[in-house]
Amino acid sequence: MSRRGMTLIEVLLAMGIFLVGISALMGLFHFGGGLEQKARSHAIIAPLLPGLVADIKAQAFTLNADGSIGEMREFVHQPVTGAPGYHYQVDAEPLNDPLVYHATLVVYRERIERPATSVQFLLPRHVPVLRRLEFE
Repeated sequence: MSRRGMTLIEVLLAMGIFLVGISALMGLFHFGGGLEQKARSHAIIAPLLPGLVADIKAQAFTLNADGSIGEMREFVHQPVTGAPGYHYQVDAEPLNDPLVYHATLVVYRERIERPATSVQFLLPRHVPVLRRLEFE
């Protein structure tokens, strides 16, 4: 007796293998889309980071009425100039030297739990001369 067709088991097995392959392919598309979004965020934010860090360093500390350096300002959910929809937050803690802080700048879109990027830098306890002159 000659067999011309496929049995039901063979058809189901072929469909199962096909579905596993398609599922893996769909996962790759999802993974690639996430990488593309991350690359797009970095392309938007990367050119703005040096200026943003410089602005934070210039504005980080307040001036007291007598002209001495006051407390550090809070940078929470601040908009990133030049990147609509992006916000940033700065967390800083003093190092062994009370005149230098270790700061972490986190840039994010909707939630800080999913950062687009983060940068660590040293933040000196300093107020630029221009700000001191504006204060007087």
